[in-house]
Amino acid sequence: MNFDKLMNSKINAFADWVIRLVLINILIVVTALPVITLLPALCAGYAVLSDYVQKKDFKLVRTYFEYFRQNIGKKLVLGVIIALIFYLSFANSTFYSNVLEQESSTLVLVGYYVTLALLAIAYAVSLYTFVVFKVHPGIRLFEIIKLSFYLAGKFYFITLFLVMVNTIPFLMLLLPLTSVLFVFFGVSLPLLIHALLTRQAVHYLERLGESS
Repeated sequence: MNFDKLMNSKINAFADWVIRLVLINILIVVTALPVITLLPALCAGYAVLSDYVQKKDFKLVRTYFEYFRQNIGKKLVLGVIIALIFYLSFANSTFYSNVLEQESSTLVLVGYYVTLALLAIAYAVSLYTFVVFKVHPGIRLFEIIKLSFYLAGKFYFITLFLVMVNTIPFLMLLLPLTSVLFVFFGVSLPLLIHALLTRQAVHYLERLGESS
């Protein structure tokens, strides 16, 4: 293969990924508009990108909506549970912050840091629900939460990277140029990195399913 063919191949591959990311970003944004469908939309986007990372060949739009509809009731329920946990934890931490401004006591400090710890755990666990829904969508809701919690602890350093990766959309909104890019890649790009970082977790769950 000569240099020109190699360059053309790389350019075509790059352009193909750009088109995929833009289309997936649009699909996620559109299907997440009702807000309550945010988790099914993110799970579908993650699943499609995970398949691409594994070099699977499929029709993007049709496969996306297949993943979106798959066990959607379970995803909606879990999405509401996660939203409630975040809301209560945030409200609780805000309450403790206001109390700390007026008085500082050991009990208030303990309550404040416990609330922050629970919020961090809930956030970390929610990141792995994408992985569990991708590999084992048919298991019970409690098992999904339990497996997500286990994976967040087992792949501790990956979890830390995932938390940092998921700040990308917020950072992109800080500058005019990156705000424009956010429209095209703001959700799909972090999800692609998410899929790349969690390949080991996906393989682990797949092997776990084969051995059970």
